[in-house]
Amino acid sequence: MKIYQKIREYSKGKGETMRDVAEAYGVTPQSIQLYFSGKNAMPLSFLAWYIETHPEIDLYALFNKEQQSIVSEPKATYNKKSKKRDVIDRIVAILEEEL
Repeated sequence: MKIYQKIREYSKGKGETMRDVAEAYGVTPQSIQLYFSGKNAMPLSFLAWYIETHPEIDLYALFNKEQQSIVSEPKATYNKKSKKRDVIDRIVAILEEEL
């Protein structure tokens, strides 16, 4: 996977729109679209800015062609929101079992 593809997929996964990225970086959404599609080379200044604003990105993973994820630790997945009472009940159950 190429760097622009990794950045594009990461940004998409974070819920960032091209407009969001463009406004934060100070260019047009069309410029970001060209970077994310690979039609224009991603400038080093953009890449440095993006990494700086997303400190969870692992540089080794970003530049390693074999690695798909560019975050050092994968984000935990959550199936549903829990009610406060359910969480407290589970904690109490675990403590009772362990103590």
